[in-house]
Amino acid sequence: MGSRSSVANTRSRLIAASALVVLLGYPTPGFADAASGCDFAATGSTPSCTAPLSGSTFEGGDGNLVPNTAGHTDWSNVAQLNTDIDTPSGSSDNSFGQGTKEDDANVTVVDGSIPPNKSDLTRFYEASSFASGSNFVYLGWERTNVLGTANMDFEINQATTPGLGNAGAHTINRTAGDLLVTFDFNNGGGMPVLGLLTWVTSGATSQCFSSNTLPCWGNRVNLNSSDSEGAVNNLDSVTDPIPPNAPRNLPALTFGETAINLTAAGVFPAGVCKAFGSAFLKSRASSSFPAEVKDFVAPMPVSISNCGEIKVIKHSQPRGINQAFGFTSTIPNPASGSTTPSCAADATPSSFSLNDNGNTTADSTGNTEDCKNVPAGSYTVTEGAEPSGFTFGGLTCTASGSGSSGVQDSTTPTKADITITPNGVVTCTFTNRGTGAILVTKTGKNVSLGTGQHPLAGANFTVNGVTKTTDANGHACFSGLTVGHSYTVTETKAPTGYGRDTASKSVTVTSVSTCSSGTPTGVTFTDSPLTDVSVSATSEVSGATNTSISCVVQGTSTNVGNSPQGPSDPATVTANGLKPGTYSCTLVVDP
Repeated sequence: MGSRSSVANTRSRLIAASALVVLLGYPTPGFADAASGCDFAATGSTPSCTAPLSGSTFEGGDGNLVPNTAGHTDWSNVAQLNTDIDTPSGSSDNSFGQGTKEDDANVTVVDGSIPPNKSDLTRFYEASSFASGSNFVYLGWERTNVLGTANMDFEINQATTPGLGNAGAHTINRTAGDLLVTFDFNNGGGMPVLGLLTWVTSGATSQCFSSNTLPCWGNRVNLNSSDSEGAVNNLDSVTDPIPPNAPRNLPALTFGETAINLTAAGVFPAGVCKAFGSAFLKSRASSSFPAEVKDFVAPMPVSISNCGEIKVIKHSQPRGINQAFGFTSTIPNPASGSTTPSCAADATPSSFSLNDNGNTTADSTGNTEDCKNVPAGSYTVTEGAEPSGFTFGGLTCTASGSGSSGVQDSTTPTKADITITPNGVVTCTFTNRGTGAILVTKTGKNVSLGTGQHPLAGANFTVNGVTKTTDANGHACFSGLTVGHSYTVTETKAPTGYGRDTASKSVTVTSVSTCSSGTPTGVTFTDSPLTDVSVSATSEVSGATNTSISCVVQGTSTNVGNSPQGPSDPATVTANGLKPGTYSCTLVVDP
């Protein structure tokens, strides 16, 4: 298939239509023409379809495109289906030319019809899944001609080769470890012979399956029933329900498929991450591996991986507090020279620390441990003991990718339970509330102790519903308060003999602290000592005179105590609890 605009548009429509097919589903047994739902015979005409590989639900050995058993999947309903169609058969079709062989990375694409003795490809199907700890890949081909033999190769690359469908010279972008799946079905029937080769770039040429020079496709591993299955619709025609132009009748011997357990086949060894992003289909001229490669369906994007990504983010509340928080996890540390996993903030994710220092709304490397290339599996991430002045504020996780998840542990709130699947991303954010303290200092005058202010014990203060009494140092401390929050500090009772100068003040907690560590936010209140005044007048001859007494704050008309009193005999003005100041009392004796 070329990269012409019309073909690209067709591909887009096909992918969109295929997504719709998966959503709608198909009945069971669906479009299998054989009554048994099996359209493949390993020998003769006796149906001999195989069940899905252990751990998978995909029917890759029945020779048709729809599930035959409830709960199973096939091409009509498999998730993450990738589809591609070839350029139309005839003079506009393209193929590899000039005797291209599988080991050739430098190839030439030519236009022209495909010879009748070569498979004329029409469609390429690919899907993958991760189940029971294994990676599975599913591959399918369709062709127009009904040759008794089928010699197909599926090339699966880590990198892409743009424009390979265009006529002219190209270099296939191959990387060490790329895969080649060979699918050979001989005339007269029989089980498809499946092989697996990897691209080799260094070492001895004895690794090469056919070529005598590097790079080359390495020695072929014959796949078997424990790690693969395959089938061709050699019993009868089947129907392809996948758009465009669906449903389409596929005559016998024009459809083939395979399912492979890549983990069991050794493609994904334990502790090693691989990711494949491109795949294409080719037909060989014969079952001989060095035979010419002819028709092909150009590369399409795929996503085959055994690893995912875990992000751990630390948020302080409020954001940006300079405080390191320790974490432990069951994410493995990479072996020497390995990039599995590859973590941003700390290369050893089993034990790391994060600090939200300086962040406001966005995140940075300092507060994010971003671990890529994490092998699929289950892990935990646990926050350590809270630093002084902090309380745990919560844990939330988000996940993308089928089967990936992250949740707060049911018994340990500071632990995240994470399941990562291939290509999945799980992000867990730990929030810690920074707490601070307010230190109230109460002072007052006492001339017997000297000039100036002196600590006052016995004053009651209330903050956030908590009431405390100042000690001998005049201190009352309130902890566990949120940093950045404003609190009202109220003196609810002054010490005996003193009066409040200010009843309440608003105080914003500015730093993380406790009453015993850090620097609490301070606020000062003063009280004034109180004086009792009594002014009285009594006539020496009872009733001979009356006296009027008036006491005010000097310079004002503000009366104090029970002023004014009189004219009477006797006359008394009493003013208790006067704060230091100047007062005037006027007595008028009226004979």
